[in-house]
Amino acid sequence: MPTPCCPTHTPTAEYWRDLVRPLLAARKLVFVGGPVAGLAPAAAQARALGAARPFLLASGLGTGTLPREEDAEWFALEIAGGGIVDGIRAYERALLDLPDEALAALDRYDPEGEALVVGGLFLDGVERIAGRRRFGVRSKAFGALEDKAVIDAFWDACRVPRAPSETVPAHRAALREASRRLDGGSGCVWAGDASEGPNGGAAYVRWVRTPADARAAEAFFAGRCRRVRVMPFLEGIPCSIHGLVFPEGVAVLRPLEMITLRRPGQPEFAYAGGASFWDPAPWDRAEMRGVARRVARALRDRGYRGGFSVDGVLSAEGFRPTELNPRFSAGLNIFSACAPEIPLGWLAYAAQAGHALAYRPTDLEARVVEAVDRVRGGSGMAVVSKRFEATQRLGLVYEADRYRLAREDEDPDAALFAGPNESGGSVRFAPLPDRIPRGPSFAPRVAAALACADRALDLGLGALEPARAAR
Repeated sequence: MPTPCCPTHTPTAEYWRDLVRPLLAARKLVFVGGPVAGLAPAAAQARALGAARPFLLASGLGTGTLPREEDAEWFALEIAGGGIVDGIRAYERALLDLPDEALAALDRYDPEGEALVVGGLFLDGVERIAGRRRFGVRSKAFGALEDKAVIDAFWDACRVPRAPSETVPAHRAALREASRRLDGGSGCVWAGDASEGPNGGAAYVRWVRTPADARAAEAFFAGRCRRVRVMPFLEGIPCSIHGLVFPEGVAVLRPLEMITLRRPGQPEFAYAGGASFWDPAPWDRAEMRGVARRVARALRDRGYRGGFSVDGVLSAEGFRPTELNPRFSAGLNIFSACAPEIPLGWLAYAAQAGHALAYRPTDLEARVVEAVDRVRGGSGMAVVSKRFEATQRLGLVYEADRYRLAREDEDPDAALFAGPNESGGSVRFAPLPDRIPRGPSFAPRVAAALACADRALDLGLGALEPARAAR
């Protein structure tokens, strides 16, 4: 049990590590939810908290550093998909019908079938993978809240201010009529529903400004969605606010910037990572945290437990939400990286799995917000069609608002990793945190780094532009 602490003081991070250690002590764990390189940090943290050497049932090798043999065992399914969403869906289908080689490797690791399966999946309501119990399974009812075509009713129930919108059939006339009614002069954003399952990474979002944009978007949605949400385009910084819902209360964290780049002359956006370097004005930060607190309490009242994020745009009118992710989303991994001493992921999954622990959400909120205000971090990324067989690392130097490749005698400002991915390849931009200014948007740095990668590696990314602040 955790060491008792004075009720008038925020406990140290050791309190929460001690809280989850009994859940992990000598326990075999099977990590799912991404490539080997992406699962490695969570596996390392589990080992540090007392778990047995884990098994990574991964989508592929991924881009980055692989674990040492003594730290983890793995099987890479080598999934091939046409994009982020297609790759995730192909991976989850494979998890439900594993090839014989994967089952054999898993059975060698866990012949008794007693390991816990841990990690972020969209397989709502699926209690077991390969006969092993999942740790913290989201219900289909909460998964349904990720559908952009239904979430506006939730914002209204929570009394969260939002942009005007209409959800209409994915038909030409309905889409164009809604756009004419809602266009405030900068076009409209069309977001597809979850008819084919959850989607993210801006894959089902289009910025429609011209008849050509409309035709391209109509063709895309016609075979994939039954309904599309139409709302005015909001100029501003794409961002998110996160929190955790526990039985006894909620913990609300600080805003993060979500890097969503634009393709000049095209309706598609490019999701490119997230970071905590950006600081909104204090009153905007307070507004976003207030939104998250109302959402957290509404989720708690409905029976939800675990992590969540509210994604949106800090527009000229203030923060306006666009989607809800009731899960341990990608942004919460940034908090985990900036405050690795606090086992946020394990706390979220333990709550989702129904463990009645002394989570102390108010104290947890204070400790995490203080830590992530002090230690910043984040990265940029892009999925590309070019194939890489293994990860390669390049150093980058920032000068004159551009990145270039570092010479051998130079101290780099950032690292650029290029390697394999389910869609062929990926590149990841990892700056040294002390070389990134706090306050301004991080997106221009990401766009500059990806432009350098495009020049150096012939990735075919094309021009990418950051969003512009509206406040």
